[in-house]
Amino acid sequence: MIADFLLRLAIALPVVLLLAVALLLAARRGWVPSGAVAPAIGPWCGIGRGMGRGMGRPAAAPAALDIVAQRNLSPALRLAVVRYAGEELLVGVAPQGFQLLARRPAPAASPAAAPAAMEESGP
Repeated sequence: MIADFLLRLAIALPVVLLLAVALLLAARRGWVPSGAVAPAIGPWCGIGRGMGRGMGRPAAAPAALDIVAQRNLSPALRLAVVRYAGEELLVGVAPQGFQLLARRPAPAASPAAAPAAMEESGP
């Protein structure tokens, strides 16, 4: 009876651990939405909004840099609207770096409003 239990444990435990590692890697690379993964384990693995906090430390004071919105274009490419120094910046993010695509003054009325069309920035 105990041998049967140990045999099942020896088979099931590596399978469960392998699935957990695969889920973490997929969430970190953006292959699965991290909304389901981040609340439980995000602060310890750097997934989602818990990035950089970890292990119950309080969140840092609000910075002058805010990510207003972001959209994944592919697992490696995304667009982000960043509010910094009274401006909203449209930034393209890739593994090689980032590129400023457009900028405009930040709206004063509602910070939660969706970003409208942005004017193109020159070189």
